[in-house]
Amino acid sequence: MSGEWRAGVVEETSGAGPPSVASWEPVTVPGRPERFAGADAVAYRKRFPDPRRAQSQRAVLDCRGLYGDATVYLNGDVLGTHDAYFAPARFEFEPADENDLVVVCRRPTDGYAGAYASDVVPDELSVPGIWWGVHLRLRPQAYLADVAVNARRPDADRGVVDVAVTVDAGEPVDDTVTVSVRPENFRGSGGSMERVPVEADARERVTVTHSVDVRDPASWWPADRGDPNRYTVRARFADHERTVSTGFRTVAYDRDDGLRVNGERVRARGVNVLPTTEPEADLERARDLNATLVRVHGHVLPSSFYDAADDAGVFVAQDLPLSGPDPDGGRSVERGRTLARRLAAHVDHHPSVACYGVHDDPVEPFAERVGTGRTSRYRIRTRAARTTVDRALADAVADALPPDAVTFPVCGPLGSQPDAAHLYPGWRYGRAADVDWLTDTYPAAAKVVTEFGAGSLTAAGGGTDAPVGLDRDVHDAVLSDVDAGTWGDLTASDRGDGASPDSAASDGGGVVAGNDVVARSQGTQARVLSRVASGFRRHGSDVLAAFCLRDVDAGGGMGVYAVDGSEKPAASALGDALAPVQAFLAADPPGTVPVALVNDAPAAVSGTLTVETADVDATFQVEAPALGTATAGTVEVPATADVVDLAFETPAGEVTRTIHL
Repeated sequence: MSGEWRAGVVEETSGAGPPSVASWEPVTVPGRPERFAGADAVAYRKRFPDPRRAQSQRAVLDCRGLYGDATVYLNGDVLGTHDAYFAPARFEFEPADENDLVVVCRRPTDGYAGAYASDVVPDELSVPGIWWGVHLRLRPQAYLADVAVNARRPDADRGVVDVAVTVDAGEPVDDTVTVSVRPENFRGSGGSMERVPVEADARERVTVTHSVDVRDPASWWPADRGDPNRYTVRARFADHERTVSTGFRTVAYDRDDGLRVNGERVRARGVNVLPTTEPEADLERARDLNATLVRVHGHVLPSSFYDAADDAGVFVAQDLPLSGPDPDGGRSVERGRTLARRLAAHVDHHPSVACYGVHDDPVEPFAERVGTGRTSRYRIRTRAARTTVDRALADAVADALPPDAVTFPVCGPLGSQPDAAHLYPGWRYGRAADVDWLTDTYPAAAKVVTEFGAGSLTAAGGGTDAPVGLDRDVHDAVLSDVDAGTWGDLTASDRGDGASPDSAASDGGGVVAGNDVVARSQGTQARVLSRVASGFRRHGSDVLAAFCLRDVDAGGGMGVYAVDGSEKPAASALGDALAPVQAFLAADPPGTVPVALVNDAPAAVSGTLTVETADVDATFQVEAPALGTATAGTVEVPATADVVDLAFETPAGEVTRTIHL
C-alpha cells in the first residue's frame, strides 16, 4: 500500500468518525511530508478495493514506523490504536467492496518522544505519519503471526536459541510448527530442525515455545575482533514461514573490569547518530570514521539498520526515547517500562545491540558556557557539585529491560551522577586541552563518555544563522575565545584557517573561499574533536562516542558531516583520532611534549614512531600493550610550528596523522 496517498492537517472536531481535514493533498507513504512540519496531528487517507482473492482469506494491515499516537479508521469506524512507532502495528479487518482507510497520527504528549521532542531535531524530521511502511497482508484462516528469538550460551561449547512462535487460529488447529536454526553468513556446523506441536481452538491466538540446541556455536564478534557470525531462525507453519536473524554473543560491563564481549576485553569508539531518513548510509559514514560503535541518540531506527549493524560488526548503543528533564514528575513510570519492554522486543535479538541508555540528559547541561582559566575550573566544579538528579524514573525503567542487558540508566552531564557521561571540554567549558584536567578530576565519569564534541557552520548558514541543533551562543563564544588568544592549544596562525592550509579555499564540507567565519568555525571544530578524543583515548575510556555524525540543518550543527553527507574537516580529524592504534601528543605545544601510542587492539603492537615538525625530526622505537598506552619519548616543538606529523610503522603497515596545532 505504499505510493501515493492523500494527507492533511487535522482540524479538531467532535464525533465518533475520523476528524475533518481542511484539504487533502497528495503525499508519498512511507515518508515525512515536510509541508506538514510543525503540525500536531496529520491524517493520511487511502482508498482501495477488496484485496482478497477468496472469501476465506484474512486481511491484515501492517504498519511500521507509525508516529506517534495513532488511530486507524476503516470505512468510518475505529479499527485500532497504536502508540509506539518502533513496534509493528497490525490490524485485522473485514474488507468491503470499496474501502476508505484513514490513519490519524498525533504528536506524542506523554514525555516519551525522545530526540523528536528536543531542540536537536527539526520539525521536518518529526512530522506525525507513517515513516517506515504500510502493507496489506493476506493470510489463510490459521497463520503464523509472530516469531521471537533469544540466543544464549549456557556454556562455552553449547548454544541455545529460545523461540516463541505465535499462531493465529481462525479455525481449529492440531498441527506442528517446524523450527530450524542454520548458519546465515558463514559455513559451519550447528544447524538444527525440530517440530513443535501446536493446538488451538477457532478464533484463538496461541504461543508455543521451544529451545533449540546449537553445537559448537560460532560467536558474533565486532569487526575489529573477528567475524560477525549470525544464524537464521526459520519457523514454518502450513505454507507460511517467518525468519529472524540472530547471533551468539555476551556483553558485560564493569567499571573496574571494563567492557567485555564474549569474555574478552574491548573498547568501543564511535559517534552518536541523530534521527535520519537514511540510517544505513549513516552507518557506512560511521565506519569510515573508524567507529566500532554507533549510539542511536534518543530514538529508534527501523529493523534494517540493526540488520546492517549486525552484518558490519558494529556495536549499537541503543537509547530509549526518553530525553530531557521531567521537572513536574509528569512522566509515567509504567509507560516507560512498557516502552522499554517493547524496545527490547524490537532490537534485543540483534547481536550488535551492546547496551541501552535510558534517560538522556535528565538535567540540563550548564546553561552558559564557562570560559578558560583557574577560576573557570572552580566554576565547573561548583556547578557540578550543585547539580542533582532524581534517578527514580531512570532506574525503574532500566529494570524493565532484559536482565542480562548492559544498561546506563542516566546519561548526562557532570553532577547528574551519570552512568554514561556527556563531557564537553572545549565547547561548553574551558579549552579542548582541559580534557586532561577533566579526566584527572572526574576519572569515573571519563570511563563511559557517550557525548563529547563541538559544532560548526556550513556555507549554507552564511555565518549568520542559528541552525537547528547548534547552540549559536556557545559556538560564537568559542570562536571569540580563539580570537582573543585565550586558548593555549590554538596558535594565532590557526585563526582564519580550516583544518588544513587549503581548507578555506576548498568546497568540501561546505567551506567556500572567502567565508572566514565558516572556515574558522570548521577548523575549530576539527581541532576540538581531535584534541578531546586524544585525551579520552589516552585516559583509557572504555566507551567513547562523539556528538554527532551528521547535521540535521543545512546551516550547520554538531555533525562532522554536513546535512547532505559531505565531509567537514572534522570528519578526517575524528577518523584519525578513533583509529584503533594511533599516536597522540600527550601535552600541548610549544615546548617539551611527550608522544604517546594508544593501542585498542587485543595484542601488543611495536614499531617505529616518527615525529616531524618545524626543525624537528625524531624517531622512537615503542611498544604498547594490548588495550594500553605507552609513552614513546619527548620532542621539542618550537613555537613556530604549525603542524606536527606523526607516523607509526609496523611490519603490518603504517598509521599516519597530521595535527594542526
